Amino acid sequence: MPTTRRQFIAESSALAASTLLTVPAQAQSASPVFKSTWQNDLDRTWLGESFWANPLQDWQVREGRAECIAAKPNRNIHVLTRELADRKGDLSMSVTIGRVGGGKITGDGKGSAGFKIGILGTLRDYPELRDYRNNLAFSSGWDVGLTAGGGLFFGDARQPQSKLELGGAESVKLKLSVEPKGAVYALKLTVHDAKDDKVLGELEKDDVRPNQLIGNIAVGCNFGPEGPRAGAKGGANKKKKAAAEGDAGANVGNGLFWFSDWEISGSKVVAEESHRFGPLLFNHYTLSDGVMKMTAQMPPLGAEDTREVRFEVEDGDAWKVISTALIHAQARTASFRISDWDPSQDIKYRLTYVLKSREGKTTHHLEGKIRRDPVALDGFSVADVSCNIHTAFPNAPYVAAVARMNPDLMAFVGDQFYESTAGYGVQRDPLEPAILDYLRKWFFHGWTWRDLTKDRPSVSLPDDHDVYQGNLWGVGGEAQKTTQEAGGYQMMAEWVNVVHRTQTSHHPDPYDSKPCKQGITNYYGAMTYGGISFAILADRQFKSAPEGNVPPTDERPDHMINPDADPKLSDIEGLELLGGNQMQFLEKWVRDWRGVQMKAVISQTIFTGMATTHGGERQVLRMDYDQNGWPQKARNAALRIIRKAHAFHVAGDQHLPAVVHYGIDEPRDAGVAFAGPAVNVGYPRWWEPTEKVNKLKPGQGLTGDFIDHFGHPMNVLAVKNGSHQPRTPTVENMTDKASGFGMVRFNKKQRTITCECWPFDNVGGAQFDTWPVVSTERDQYGRAAKAHLPTLKITDSESAVVEVIDGRTTELVYSIRLNRSEWQPHVFAEGDYNLRITEPEAGAVKELTGIKASVDNKEVIEVKLG
Repeated sequence: MPTTRRQFIAESSALAASTLLTVPAQAQSASPVFKSTWQNDLDRTWLGESFWANPLQDWQVREGRAECIAAKPNRNIHVLTRELADRKGDLSMSVTIGRVGGGKITGDGKGSAGFKIGILGTLRDYPELRDYRNNLAFSSGWDVGLTAGGGLFFGDARQPQSKLELGGAESVKLKLSVEPKGAVYALKLTVHDAKDDKVLGELEKDDVRPNQLIGNIAVGCNFGPEGPRAGAKGGANKKKKAAAEGDAGANVGNGLFWFSDWEISGSKVVAEESHRFGPLLFNHYTLSDGVMKMTAQMPPLGAEDTREVRFEVEDGDAWKVISTALIHAQARTASFRISDWDPSQDIKYRLTYVLKSREGKTTHHLEGKIRRDPVALDGFSVADVSCNIHTAFPNAPYVAAVARMNPDLMAFVGDQFYESTAGYGVQRDPLEPAILDYLRKWFFHGWTWRDLTKDRPSVSLPDDHDVYQGNLWGVGGEAQKTTQEAGGYQMMAEWVNVVHRTQTSHHPDPYDSKPCKQGITNYYGAMTYGGISFAILADRQFKSAPEGNVPPTDERPDHMINPDADPKLSDIEGLELLGGNQMQFLEKWVRDWRGVQMKAVISQTIFTGMATTHGGERQVLRMDYDQNGWPQKARNAALRIIRKAHAFHVAGDQHLPAVVHYGIDEPRDAGVAFAGPAVNVGYPRWWEPTEKVNKLKPGQGLTGDFIDHFGHPMNVLAVKNGSHQPRTPTVENMTDKASGFGMVRFNKKQRTITCECWPFDNVGGAQFDTWPVVSTERDQYGRAAKAHLPTLKITDSESAVVEVIDGRTTELVYSIRLNRSEWQPHVFAEGDYNLRITEPEAGAVKELTGIKASVDNKEVIEVKLG
């Protein structure tokens, strides 16, 4: 029986163990007092495992204090191990504040500083889903503090309720007390001169509602927007009058402040030390051909910190160090490559890091399990995850649902985050702050999935938003010279390489270790695990750009709106999709069957032009050159190679979940692809075919044979459109936009591939309409047979690899791994063929030449490999 949305959310929340906001009424005892320890920390960017800085690059620990080093609005530090619970109780909090660089707290009169309390994020209206991590971005909260001009405020720093004289004070201590008073709460803010504890001023408020005191706690500075209060009545004359009267909040501005000695206590405070984050933040690993590679993500540490991470495995009752790795200076990663790994058993491991402080050292561990290679099992499952705008970070229902399904491989196929993730937009330069800006978004991804990636292999393919672009035509690594649509990378090559290192350095070794243009690294290559060989592709990095290559468009150079536009005019010689070296990799990959029973391709997006309607304004496009149905010739060339291996295609990107059977020259003559749903749909797309463009037949519906936007045959096996008018609340919006995740299940015995498509809030209930979809290995080269070769009867093998080779051109027609001893090869034309029959693991080879294919071939050939 399907679970309800609320039942599912409640169960998922319990599994994720992500929140302690709701506490039984009887649990009224005060939590242990929290005290910041910056006075013991070494100088570094990272503020410590108990804190989240907004944003990361604008804070540092220096000389025992947390410093805001960017005079910008709404900078804050959340404490991760304390929350205000939804229960009656009291709160006492204090912090010392001064000016970065010294001097009077008044400084130039700009800025504000203090506390932010009762911080709830996008899940504020879903108590069962509230999570301290969700409160770190796009969150509400209540500001409490003082302005450099001498104003005390509850709420809006631009509207102080009290004036105080700060005089020559160089630092102040803010104390906040919160006490229940009947059905409401009374707040008292007191400001002391930190030097002699003299009271400089105080402010009280006795009508605060309980729902304003639930959620995260932070200290921060520069509350509210920059400059004078927006929309203030009275215009310039009122501003002049306020300035003349010494209004402490009329023009708050922004300043640089430091914080120290932060203390939190009270019976309304919940403590949860397990919420600490770091210094071993998260990790990813792969296991392929007996080589285990792992990357540990570290925070931005300091010059005096330890630079080494240890990799240890269980050795009886002890732990044995088998590898060490240095932390990469820019990516903050520690990468391990162990070439003699035993893939036949589960092996417990731990990562170990020794964190220094002024008082000594503390040892930290991240423990997990390297799973045995499931090559002997009939089934193998892949979680298809992409396009996470982190609307509902940390996406606890997804994590719990995927954990229950227990996939063998996590495939993060692109847009692990978006530019909006974690708030504060993006910072593109200088290089070091831009790297830190990237890392804070990447941390959201790792924080979401870390409990799964530590115990199973995963791959991660950077897509366009991962490199801060709306779309990416990488042109082999070129730098962007003009517009995005003219091609190239907008961000610096060093920065792009940090993205590649953090997301792909745990992948098996790339096919081409030599960088492409600008020195941008490659990550495409093969991974063999569970008896499946995956071709990991970079389908953005080498793609040609539309601007200057295709006929003029109506508006954007990548969007053709005119319904009468002819896609044949865009079918141009010499354009690239995967690039020459990556095509060379595919040619070799289709023939390498060592340890392999089936094959699949993993890339960012599917190779067709399907979505018809785009964006909240529902713009109907004739062609979208971001889709990989273009360039047509390059797309067809790639599919002609891929189908030779009978390889299934796993992808994402489209925000339009669909299973499509590709056509090149005729319907279904290539393989099947699954574009999984977006985890959190931001930009919506729809499949709304027409008779004119897509050859929709009367009464056909959304599935069946069509023509895609670039003229390719396309058989739609499943698709799910989101609502035209999605509801606004967070969870309802995700539901209406068809957010979810995919699962691909390979059955190596039956040689089938099953695609599952799960709405995020109904896992275990019903999948999206038209799912699941089952295809066969034969479907992956669905071209109709025109003739057959003799039946092969292999006397000493049931797992031989058969290569069918055109006898005239010596070109490979296809290759396949058998799961039986007797099989009749099919071909697509009569004539002479050569057969190469091998048992690659044993080195056995048998070659047959000049074998004739005919329409009704009854001949049998007995083959002995040994």
